[in-house]
Amino acid sequence: MELKSILSVASGILFVVAFLPYIQAIRRREAQPCKATWIIWATLDTITLAGMWTKGTLNGQIIGAVLGAWIVVGLALKYGIPGWSKLDKACMGGAVFGIILWQIFNNPVLGMLTSLFVVFLGSIPTFVSAWKEPANENRTAWTIYWVSCMLALLAIPAWTVADAAQPITFSTIETTMMFILYVKPRLILARA
Repeated sequence: MELKSILSVASGILFVVAFLPYIQAIRRREAQPCKATWIIWATLDTITLAGMWTKGTLNGQIIGAVLGAWIVVGLALKYGIPGWSKLDKACMGGAVFGIILWQIFNNPVLGMLTSLFVVFLGSIPTFVSAWKEPANENRTAWTIYWVSCMLALLAIPAWTVADAAQPITFSTIETTMMFILYVKPRLILARA
């Protein structure tokens, strides 16, 4: 097995492993996932997986993401932040728009790009929630997600849109969360 394949498998395994502390934190009510974000992520990750499968560019990370995201959706509906904010509704509308575009153009790469763009937009409610209340998120899980993303970047077999867009998008999301969860608190302490 070549190194990039090993890194892809390791990335997928780590992504699944990252869900374990996150799921535990949710069940213990130590983390409150944002329903809109997780519904968007699960749905659009599934669409991205389908597009990557169609183009023959599946990687371990997207498979792990889809498996774990649907579990978190169920938990978010039960334990997540109650209600639906205007931002949640706007992001859900954007997700539906992305799905419609994919269907209209019937192009797997365009579908992947649209889905990934909306996946990033769907992250905004979680970014906002974590910014306001970092305790709503599990640092261990997000750290493992981030490490998975770094491995996925190293595992990109070819720098094509079909191969690279998903790992780059996930890495951008996880790096943003790492900033919010680790750097922002230090900035606040430094100002105090």
